Amino acid sequence: MGSSASDELIGTWVTGWAGARGYESRHEGRVHAALRHDTSGDWEYVIFEPSNEELVAVAETLHKHPKRRLTAFANETTTLVDAARAAGLKVLNADEVLMVTEMGGHDVEEPRPYDGFSFQIERDQAHAYVSIHPDEDPEVVAASGHVSAVNGYAIFDRIITAPDFRRRGLGSLTMRALVSLALEHDVEEGLLIASIDGQQLYKSLGWTDLGNVVLFEGTQEA
Repeated sequence: MGSSASDELIGTWVTGWAGARGYESRHEGRVHAALRHDTSGDWEYVIFEPSNEELVAVAETLHKHPKRRLTAFANETTTLVDAARAAGLKVLNADEVLMVTEMGGHDVEEPRPYDGFSFQIERDQAHAYVSIHPDEDPEVVAASGHVSAVNGYAIFDRIITAPDFRRRGLGSLTMRALVSLALEHDVEEGLLIASIDGQQLYKSLGWTDLGNVVLFEGTQEA
């Protein structure tokens, strides 16, 4: 497929991300939204390359609903951030990137016992969840992650390694297991949002940057 970022692609990402987390999602024109019931308890809007008019409209809504957020995808963030600030928005996080990979070329690892750790897998139609547990304390989650299959894409989310278990290869092991599960569906490319901490891992696994991600909130009106 050889994707480039687009509104359609971002809509697909929102569908998979929201589905993996059990969020209600909406798609109204170019404005996608997910109800983050487990964190803010309110809506997060998602827009690809928002226009000034879209930023102003979202800013008005965020001022009225302080728990709401805007996630904006853009190739070039300086202009976006300047326009958003002019509309009355405040940057919460500008360190994440959208990444993409061709699924066919990936090192796939069928989940199996691994040097003192065991896998648990949960499947729910197009979604799958992997967790890795130390044998000495099976209640502890050492690493985990989600993947959803949507429109030919595998959307990876919440790839987490607990602090006590880092630098043991469990993050890449989790990713290989999730790739294996995703390939049970007809997927050609993978998508994920990577934090600064995760970007080096994903680059080492063959992922490439597709664009920047900026999270905004409203500024409180006096």
